[in-house]
Amino acid sequence: MKKWKLAVSFMMLLSLAACSSPKESSKKEVEQVLKASIASELSTADVSLAMDNTACEVMSQVAEGLYSFDIKGNAIPALAEEKVTPTEEGLRYTFKIRKGAKWSNGEEITAKDFVYSWQRTVDPKTTSPQAFYFSGIENYAEISEGKKQPSELGVKATDDYTLEVKLAYPMSYFQQLLAVPAFFPLNQAFVEKEGAKYGTNATSTLYNGAFTLKDWDGTSMSWTYEKNNQYWDKKNVKLEKVQMQVVKEVGTGKNLFDDGKLDEVAISGEVVAQEKANKALHIRELPGTYYVELNTQKKLFANKNARKAMSLALDSEKLAKNVLNDGSQKALGFVPAGFVNQETQKDFAKEVGDINPHDSKEAKKLWEEAKKELGVTKAEFTILCSDAEGPKKVSEYIQGALSETLDGLSISISPVPFANRLEKSRSGDFDVVLGGWTPVYADPIDFLNLLQSENSNNFGKWKNTAFDQYVEQANVTYANDYQKRWEAMKSADKLISEEVPLIPLYQISEAHLINSKVKGLEFGPLGSAYYKNVEIVK
Repeated sequence: MKKWKLAVSFMMLLSLAACSSPKESSKKEVEQVLKASIASELSTADVSLAMDNTACEVMSQVAEGLYSFDIKGNAIPALAEEKVTPTEEGLRYTFKIRKGAKWSNGEEITAKDFVYSWQRTVDPKTTSPQAFYFSGIENYAEISEGKKQPSELGVKATDDYTLEVKLAYPMSYFQQLLAVPAFFPLNQAFVEKEGAKYGTNATSTLYNGAFTLKDWDGTSMSWTYEKNNQYWDKKNVKLEKVQMQVVKEVGTGKNLFDDGKLDEVAISGEVVAQEKANKALHIRELPGTYYVELNTQKKLFANKNARKAMSLALDSEKLAKNVLNDGSQKALGFVPAGFVNQETQKDFAKEVGDINPHDSKEAKKLWEEAKKELGVTKAEFTILCSDAEGPKKVSEYIQGALSETLDGLSISISPVPFANRLEKSRSGDFDVVLGGWTPVYADPIDFLNLLQSENSNNFGKWKNTAFDQYVEQANVTYANDYQKRWEAMKSADKLISEEVPLIPLYQISEAHLINSKVKGLEFGPLGSAYYKNVEIVK
């Protein structure tokens, strides 16, 4: 079975160290408290529901699964004793759970905690936005359709420390999935005791990661991670506390960093250009895409010519270089650059080519055709976005570019708190919505799965039989035929460009300012930076 990996040219590994190593006695005198920023409010602390970047980042600090990610994006053992080799032609995995690992209440973590968590997540009653990650596990499809019970999912605990998983088809990236919060364990007794309150505030949540969550009431704009004294690897956790603060405006974050009130902050736009000579600046390139999703249930966006006109009217390169100016790149298509074919060594996005062109003349032509088809001379819609500075700036660019190019089109912007944006997206209460996706595992299918007809994250409700067939071929039919699977994914990506259920805006890049006293803060191509590896030095 061949493995996928990310192209080295499309990731930036940040390993931050102090300029000198202080004496051991000096280290003890340094307060081990990190002050860091985060982009938005925390929507949930329930691993079954944690889908957005902020929730996944928080879960990665306070919870842990069978595996975690290393700096290169590889899955490495966490609660699993070791990396395992599948049997039965890649269909069966048997994991040994680390003995002595405990929940923050002192109870031991067992294989049954994984079984309960996974069954709870796939249960249609949970309405988990992450349930589709389990689609490759035996009986998931039938469970999601209500034909089988969650207890019939292909996972079982043969004893307290042995977990067996049966797949419906081989998945070369399956062990990377296990580092994702959706696959973390849950303590059944605690979850059922808390009921609907579970994961809605710090005290109604149980932890098994390097830290526990404090000072979060469900709506807080700041919270704290405190070292978890029950964590199995606590001896290697140097930080005693991490103070998190939601920062939505770049200027505010920059000022807090300059004043010493933050040790780490994300920046964007012209601030990145201004800080290019600053040694505290660190750029993280990601194989991720920021895009605008169109609600195809709305009359305007049900029209293909209208969708295509809007896509052609937007200039991804101009947005990335002139508007954002933070290291982000032009989006070649929905699937970003950074995924390499292990047989040909060709990058997926580059092999597909630039399928996200800018053509104002053709955009105007298609727009006029769309208006005739719709029987209108004017149209209007609202852009839904988060109320942070970045999304608002991108929305303003879209508003200006489309209004100038497409005659008779009027656009308004609705910036709302992050949690509200998520709620409106999931309920379909939007015209168009800004969103982004960074890979959960190193495979193009992680992007393509999002637009399957029945995927809960297909917020625009786009349905295309040919697209679903391509994705089915990549996931199931050609699971063991590397090149045919690759070609099916290429066809799916091209079809997105032709049908335009969403418009790729740019390939994501992150810029961070990090205090030189922070050692061990590492950003890889997958997952979040783990604060358990951080130490504060003089």
